[in-house]
Amino acid sequence: MSRSAIVVGAGIAGLTAANALLRCGWDVRVLERSPQPRTTGAGIVLLANALRGLDAAGVGDAVRAVGQRAYPGTLRDGAGRALVQVSAEEIAARLGTVAVALHRPRLQQALLDGLGDVSVTYGAVAVDVDPGDMARPAVVTLADGATLSADLVVAADGVRSRLRAAVAPDAAQPVYVGSTTWLAVLDNPGVTEMSQTWGPGGEVGLIPLGDGRLYWYATQVGPAGRATGAAAADLASARDAFARWHDPIPQVLAVTAPEQVQQLDLYGLPRPLPRMVRGRVALAGDAAHAMPPNVGQGGCQGIEDGVVLAASVSRTGSVVDGLAEYERVRRPRTSDVLRAAWASARIGEQLSNRALVGLRNTVLKALPARVMLDGMSRFASWTPPALP
Repeated sequence: MSRSAIVVGAGIAGLTAANALLRCGWDVRVLERSPQPRTTGAGIVLLANALRGLDAAGVGDAVRAVGQRAYPGTLRDGAGRALVQVSAEEIAARLGTVAVALHRPRLQQALLDGLGDVSVTYGAVAVDVDPGDMARPAVVTLADGATLSADLVVAADGVRSRLRAAVAPDAAQPVYVGSTTWLAVLDNPGVTEMSQTWGPGGEVGLIPLGDGRLYWYATQVGPAGRATGAAAADLASARDAFARWHDPIPQVLAVTAPEQVQQLDLYGLPRPLPRMVRGRVALAGDAAHAMPPNVGQGGCQGIEDGVVLAASVSRTGSVVDGLAEYERVRRPRTSDVLRAAWASARIGEQLSNRALVGLRNTVLKALPARVMLDGMSRFASWTPPALP
């Protein structure tokens, strides 16, 4: 007899978990609070660990088909001087594959397509969960008062998770990372190389996508609350902040239309959660370890969560025992990545003192490329478990 799972959240972590559980023979239902599938959003870069996870979940080829091979080839300073350079061949040799860049809605659609006839209920707002225990199923309560029970509940409901408190009531609340960010996707004006630029108190990334478009992001240290909600004003503030950075950054921002950009403040969990599971409920993705984006592992770790979760609960007849194994495997790794992301945020984009920036840049230029590859390998060399 197949077992039932409710996945709360149709983001990257939730949909990966749903695909992996489906492959393991579970009856899966997905609840998403948004009223309809999201068709807009920023880009994302999936490193080797995420691609291996998607392969294990059965959707890796579909994701590669709608993305573009990418690699962080050049890290520059604000004047355009190269600090670190690595080739695609060096990355592939060290990690086994280069990354894939794509528009987030295309990633989510590939994950949805992998579910086939699995039910995804939009506009379903989960407000609470009874974790259950060895003898009782978990029960999800929706905003309209309806309840749904299942052998397993995957709480992948994001950085502002409502279900986190049922698993880790003493968890710290998300805090402002210290940076605001601008994100945009537009027709590619001719950028051919994925690149990152670290300047005083900020960072800019230019990432060609696999559909003829360009994804750019820009972050700047400062107080929260600077986003106005008016796209034209937010874009104007980005153009002003990065007007003196190297080409083609000002030109890319100049051809970006207001409706193509969004500005938002970044929030993350300040420290690892004391636990990721309770009873028959598991936290996954940003609900479990929302982090600064500086090591490029936010979505990647959510993908890992989904695969390890499905493997852990499918290898035993006891969901509770399987979730204990999931936590044993995932909590040390995600805690390590979370701490690294915070450290990188402070060293990288939040380093505003020009003398310290100059020192950082001198050190980076002196380091051999293999040091950067070793840093990437720390997380991207992960191998997923085989799904039963």
